[in-house]
Amino acid sequence: MNTTDRLKELNNLFLRKTFALRAATVSDYFSEHFDQVSYSERSFSRDIKALKEHLAERYPSLEETEGDLIRYSKSENRFYYIRDDISAFPSFSEKELDQIASIIDFNKHLFTGGNGNGIVNKLRAISLENNLMRHEELANWPAIELINEGDRSGSEHVKFLVDAIAGKKPIEITHKGLTATSSAKKITALPLLIKEYNNGWYTGWYLLFQEITESNTKIALDQLRVFALDRIEQVRISPERVSLRIHPEFQPADFFKQSLGLFRGTQSAEKILIQVRADSWILSYLPKYPIHPSQKQKDTFLFELTLELNQDVEHFLFRYATEIQVIEPTELREKMRANLALAASLYQ
Repeated sequence: MNTTDRLKELNNLFLRKTFALRAATVSDYFSEHFDQVSYSERSFSRDIKALKEHLAERYPSLEETEGDLIRYSKSENRFYYIRDDISAFPSFSEKELDQIASIIDFNKHLFTGGNGNGIVNKLRAISLENNLMRHEELANWPAIELINEGDRSGSEHVKFLVDAIAGKKPIEITHKGLTATSSAKKITALPLLIKEYNNGWYTGWYLLFQEITESNTKIALDQLRVFALDRIEQVRISPERVSLRIHPEFQPADFFKQSLGLFRGTQSAEKILIQVRADSWILSYLPKYPIHPSQKQKDTFLFELTLELNQDVEHFLFRYATEIQVIEPTELREKMRANLALAASLYQ
C-alpha cells in the first residue's frame, strides 16, 4: 500500500466515528485488511502530520480559527477530527466506490424498479472511467453513456419527509394542483412513503399519506392518497398533537400491491387475460420479466394478471398493442379497440 492509499484509508477511519483511532488499532486494521506486516508509532505520527497538512490545505479558514483539525482525547485514548463534516480527501477511491456499490447492491430491497441496480452500475462506471486516466492519449468522447436522470423536482422536501415518516410525525402540507386554476390547499397528514414513479413522460417522486382530522386518526389503506412532491409548496411538523392508531402489520406499500404503477383504479382488482402474438419478442421476455407479481402463464401464449384497471394498465397495453391482445375483461378489450381506432384515424 503506497503512502496516498494509506492516508486515504486513515482518513476513512477518522470518518468512522465508532473506530477508536490510535497507532495500535490502525496497525491491527492495516495488518488485517492489507497484509501490512508492520506499522510503527513513527509511521503513524508521520501520517497524522500529513493528514493535518491535507486538512489545512482544504480548510484554511477553519485551521486558522481552530488550530489543529486533528486532536487527541486522553480520556478516550483516540485521535479525532474536530468536526464531523470535514475530510482530508475530496473524492472516492476506486475501492471506496466499489464498497459503496456493494453496499447498495446488498440493499437493493430499498429500491424499486431496478433503481438499485442502476445506481450500482453508475458507481462502477465512475470507477471504470477513473481508471482510463492511465492511458497516454484518450478518445475525445465518453466511453460510457448512462441515462441522465437529473434532479427530481421536489427533492428539497425529501430529507424532511423521510425523517417525518421514520418518526411517524404528522405534518402540515401546502399543496397545489397542476392546472393553472388550482389553488393551494393545506392539510394535516401522516406521511407514509416516498415512491419514485416513471409515467413514460418523466420520472418523479410522490408522497403517500393519510389526511388526519380530529375524528379520523386510524391509518388504513383505503384512506391513503398520493401527492406529487413537485406540487408541494411547503411542509412543516404539525403543531397539533394527535394519537394515531396504526395496526402492527400495516404496510404502506400494500397500497400499490394491485396497481401496475402509481395510480389506483376505481374498482377492485380483476383478472386480465392477455394473449401474446406467437412470433412476438415479448413471448421470451414475460417469463423472465413479469409485468406484475400477479402474472400467471396459462399456456404458451396466454398470461393472466390480477390488477385494478387504471390508466397505467391501459397505457402499458396500448404501448405494446402490436404484440399483445387483450382477451378479457370485455370492458378493457373494447376500450383498447376504441383507442386503437382513434389512433389509426389520425394517420388516415
